[in-house]
Amino acid sequence: MPLRPSIAALLLAACAGPALDVRDTDTPAVEPTDTDTSADTDPTLCAEVDAFTPVYADVIARWGAQDALGGWPAAPVVFVGSSTVRRWEGLAAAYTDYAPLQRGFGGAQLGEIARAAQELILRHGPRAVVVYAGSNDIAAGVPATVVTDRLRCLRQRVGVGLGADTPVLFVSILPTPARWSQWAEADAVNTAVATLAEADAGLVYVDLATPFLATGSPPDAALFVEDGLHLSDAGYALWNAGLRPAVEAIGAPAPAPEVTPLPLAAGTRLRVDLGPSNAEDGESTPSPDYLGNHWNNWYPIDGDADVLPGEQLVDLVDITGAATGVDLVIAGGFQVNGRSNGGLLWPDAARLGDLAVGSATGDYLYVTGPDMPGALYLRGLDPAARYTLRLFAAREDTERRVTRYVVTGAARAEDTLQTSGAGAGADGVLTNDDTVLTFRGLAPDAAGHLFVDVAIAEGTYAYLSLVELEVE
Repeated sequence: MPLRPSIAALLLAACAGPALDVRDTDTPAVEPTDTDTSADTDPTLCAEVDAFTPVYADVIARWGAQDALGGWPAAPVVFVGSSTVRRWEGLAAAYTDYAPLQRGFGGAQLGEIARAAQELILRHGPRAVVVYAGSNDIAAGVPATVVTDRLRCLRQRVGVGLGADTPVLFVSILPTPARWSQWAEADAVNTAVATLAEADAGLVYVDLATPFLATGSPPDAALFVEDGLHLSDAGYALWNAGLRPAVEAIGAPAPAPEVTPLPLAAGTRLRVDLGPSNAEDGESTPSPDYLGNHWNNWYPIDGDADVLPGEQLVDLVDITGAATGVDLVIAGGFQVNGRSNGGLLWPDAARLGDLAVGSATGDYLYVTGPDMPGALYLRGLDPAARYTLRLFAAREDTERRVTRYVVTGAARAEDTLQTSGAGAGADGVLTNDDTVLTFRGLAPDAAGHLFVDVAIAEGTYAYLSLVELEVE
């Protein structure tokens, strides 16, 4: 019996240059055009898509409301698709040099993505679009021919709205253990899209199914989390080993930094209160607070709701209320809670200094596992400057819970914070009430980004209540 190649061997082969169906289009973003010169010009092509009943209109509307405030990077690469895009917490860091915009939502079908192309893609004027979707369409019983037509409709709308030369990269539907019985239908979509790409220079078919199938039929379970559907860290590594060369083939990285940062004086501090704002679970921090310091608050949201990758707070203010040009962007999803679930409601200034503001310490973002992996980044920083980052989190519980924070810019730093359980706080309390985690001397990457990954080190949850950034 022939031996299957190891995942490590497949990664090495992919990084060395896999045989992908990728064209070097190397074209900048263009002005919208009223004429689509792609292969699909049929005016009735999108009739089925236009009749699609939206399932995630609320999610799309949430991004839309934030997008209306502006602040997205110029000429980004939009990554749009289903939960494989949503759960990819490393996406923003992996494509920091391509000004990524993450628009993945769990359960998404190509039909809904094509229907909402204006909101999800076109309004941002991207230089390219990376699409991973279709598996959920197949799972819903949609025939392969219809799924293919939904992709053709999306391609047509990108061509009409942005110019036919704007690349659309369709990442092949992956074979997965959970949906192995549907693989023949999914593979039919892949084959059809590969054929379409041969006649359309703006459509790129990225074959990632082949390296996954090289590990077995169905692919190696180690490439997936327990559900057999969504990718594990090893799965994302193999996935990106094939995807990154395809993105590089469409053109050089974005200029760095994306936006010329505002000159911020040493000692400038900005703060973000993260958590819900309904009366039972949390509240926004007054700005200014009782000490006269201004805060940035997350959007109104109820406890236990989701905060989605791609959501952002733009142009954060410093503690004096002055605009800084710095943005906070979610890269890996969170849920929110607090107050009635053990946040630190009555912080002591003798222990936490001027971060002892109950509305900020009393609620939090939290991480439960791979479905809400927890990551964010700060954008618009000066790559030549150095920063101090302070993080605080607290949750009263008898379980010992420890959160690991990994901060990545030009270099990598990590540390842990016990939020809960015996020893978490002073005087025997079960809540962190006296420790702020501090990272000093942080240098952003060349694009002006600092990434913060929030992960479970011990226990069943990880937390983040507030962020403070200070210019050194």
